[in-house]
Amino acid sequence: VSTQSTGTPIFPPRISQRSILFLSDNTISAAVVLFTMVVIQNTHAEEAKLEDKVVKTTWKIDEVLENMGSIGKFQIGLIVLSTFIGLIGPWRILFDIFTAKSIPWQCTTYGVTMGCQYTEGKMPCAIDANVELEDTSGELGVDNFWKFNDDVVGHSIRSSMKLPCSENWKFSFASSIYFIGAFFGVWMFGSLSDTIGRRMTCMISLGFCIVQAWIIPFFNNISIYLACRFVDGAAFGGFFLIAFVLDVEYAPPQYRNRVGTAFHFMTSVGMASVAIWGVIFKEWKWYAMALAIPPTIMLPICYFFLPESARYYLGKGEDEEALKMLKKVAEINGKKLPENCQLFEEVDKKTSFKETIAKLKNGLLLRSGLINMFGWFMTSLVYYMLWFSAKSLAGDIYINAAILGLAELPGRIVAYVLMEKIGRKYTFMSSIALGCVCMFVSIYDNATCRKIMYCIGKGVSGALWAVIYLYSSEMYPTKIRNLGSGIGSAAARVAALIAPFIGDWIEISPVWPYIIVGALAVICCGTFLFVPETSGKDLPQTLEEFEKLFDNEKKKNEEDNL
Repeated sequence: VSTQSTGTPIFPPRISQRSILFLSDNTISAAVVLFTMVVIQNTHAEEAKLEDKVVKTTWKIDEVLENMGSIGKFQIGLIVLSTFIGLIGPWRILFDIFTAKSIPWQCTTYGVTMGCQYTEGKMPCAIDANVELEDTSGELGVDNFWKFNDDVVGHSIRSSMKLPCSENWKFSFASSIYFIGAFFGVWMFGSLSDTIGRRMTCMISLGFCIVQAWIIPFFNNISIYLACRFVDGAAFGGFFLIAFVLDVEYAPPQYRNRVGTAFHFMTSVGMASVAIWGVIFKEWKWYAMALAIPPTIMLPICYFFLPESARYYLGKGEDEEALKMLKKVAEINGKKLPENCQLFEEVDKKTSFKETIAKLKNGLLLRSGLINMFGWFMTSLVYYMLWFSAKSLAGDIYINAAILGLAELPGRIVAYVLMEKIGRKYTFMSSIALGCVCMFVSIYDNATCRKIMYCIGKGVSGALWAVIYLYSSEMYPTKIRNLGSGIGSAAARVAALIAPFIGDWIEISPVWPYIIVGALAVICCGTFLFVPETSGKDLPQTLEEFEKLFDNEKKKNEEDNL
């Protein structure tokens, strides 16, 4: 019974009549075969529908953020909040510029008779005759052999703390000890943020910053001042880096460059605006209290408004918390998550931090970590080398501070454009090469040429900082992202400690320091050829995804060579 009277097949179109002709004499067998084939077809159709459903309801975090309209109210609010946190950083870094600044002084009548010497542009203890006078007499030079002008006596810790010349090095050491604290802080708080979360670590580091900031103006003691500056540097290594990482982790790939540029653009504004604080509050104690107010205000604001990283939750295996954070993002942005949305990231939820490091394959993580540290080191070294070569910028200290900050802004803008066009690593390589050129040209003793090179160099240094912060945050997997950036930042603090000594070396030999640093920069450029480009890529969630960055880079290079 294969056809009806009209000749139309009674079997469904998908079933070949020919395939069962041999069973025509057995209708029962034909029916069984027909039923079986129809069931198989329906099963395949159901599996296809189920597969479509899985594709439509499982998302990566970057895909979810893009689906919600990319940069929305949530991201804008986070950028504003993190920018204010970031502004605290340069204010704390440049704190010593105005608290320990050089101020007018003069020899006393008694000091003149004893042999006190005055040289314009130098502090009393920078003059050998005055140091010898204090040493041989056994008397304190301040208020005996020389005195600070009455109208500025409270403007600097140099005049209010009245240290003998043998301890004057402590004033200069205040900046160095800040970077020593930052070196330890980025390690400590970087690891802590990957363990207990970005939000809590940020608030803890802000708490440390607040405590020491309010201690400084009420204790006229150099030892307490130095201890507080160490804690201040450690706190900076926490809140500043975490604020930037949070910005990046909630930004889709195509917007990370803009978000990173905005953050560092405002950092340069902070470098320039610190001069405003100095102009308004000339007394160093009032200046110190004024700069203690911003972090004090930001702590409760962070408690109520600073979000935790959804990627941190996902990396810890807390999928529900991560999804809850993304639902909050969607609600603020006026969007909705896809129905039955599930986050899909290949996260080893049972792997500890030590086990994650132990899973290192082919040395990729170690290699990239060393290159990243070298990049941070050279960024900081070039930055402070240019800083110490700016001796021709004489004049008002407040105007100079504003110029130093504003000179970096063009570099931030150019870095943004270049990172969009040629990527992160090639922008870094070209910037550090240009910085070397500026240093070499600055060797020539020409005031005009040196000022021009200095301004260009400050723009270059602004570009370097913008690139290295963003590149580091995009390269490492979530579980060690903050620690990876923190290790790089620690290397930068080492360079900041070395830079002042190189500055002293330049006064003795104005050629070799630049040659050596320039050679190191060339080597640094070469090493960055061995790390992948991260522009437009998803943030790696696991070590496997991190390794794929290198695999994709290798394939791309092979295709380009064909």
